[in-house]
Amino acid sequence: MAHETTIGTKLRQARLDKNISLIELQQMTKIQKRYLEAIEADQFAQLPGTFYVRAFIRQYAAAVGEDGDKLVAVFDGKDTLAAPLPKRPQPETVSGSRKAQHVAEKNSSFVIRYLPMILLGLVALTIMSIVGYMAWQDRNASPMIQGSSSLVVENSASDSSTTTESTSSTINSSSSVESTTESSTEKEMTMTASDSSQSAITIDVQDAESPLTLTFTGQNGRCWIGVQVDGAYVYQYTLTAGETQTTTLPEGADNAVLTLGASQYVTIEANGQTVDFTDQQYESLQKTVNMTISYTDTAE
Repeated sequence: MAHETTIGTKLRQARLDKNISLIELQQMTKIQKRYLEAIEADQFAQLPGTFYVRAFIRQYAAAVGEDGDKLVAVFDGKDTLAAPLPKRPQPETVSGSRKAQHVAEKNSSFVIRYLPMILLGLVALTIMSIVGYMAWQDRNASPMIQGSSSLVVENSASDSSTTTESTSSTINSSSSVESTTESSTEKEMTMTASDSSQSAITIDVQDAESPLTLTFTGQNGRCWIGVQVDGAYVYQYTLTAGETQTTTLPEGADNAVLTLGASQYVTIEANGQTVDFTDQQYESLQKTVNMTISYTDTAE
């Protein structure tokens, strides 16, 4: 009798087919070996919680070439791994009376007769759409040229201003150097929140010093943290209450996605500055913090 296919057996067989050991899979997914073994044995209760079960199933499936979303749907009871039963053939329609056959033949003849006219109408409609689109482009071409011209004027004015400033700086060179030094030292990192929702928020980081260091501090409970850069995990950790952990993003990374399993149990700092990802109108639960990062220009 064949064994029943489960989430664990399917993932394990996919791993064996690719000749991947559990140690190698642990290095690929950053999931501890004991959790991988629990998934293969369908012992999901050994994992920290249902959020981690879903996240680990997706990561395991991605590493061995399986459909993680389908397996999570199976885990949630919304899908099944069983093969669908073959469809029963539809019964043939019994021919009706001669009168019904005559009506059907008449309708078919009507469609065939007017089919060329219908096709010509569709072709004409397509041509009219193309002509209208080209006319719309022609109407918009003039503002684009005018905008380019105004840009040239602005650049000319800017060049003239630059020439004047250059002449002035020749007379007062020491004063300009001091002014430039003061303005460069006044730049501070700023963080602006936008696109806030129950499950996600975007943080725009400006004038950061590279590399950017993130500090996580646990508050009153456990929180799983995942950090992705360019779609790949660079850090994963389960933070406990009162514990502090840090990770440094790759040099010059312009984006980072922070996945927080229980956002109410963690605070975050970026280069020593608090990252405010909370929103008073939403309860702090599982949350994704999307960070876009730009750095200070340190070139002399």
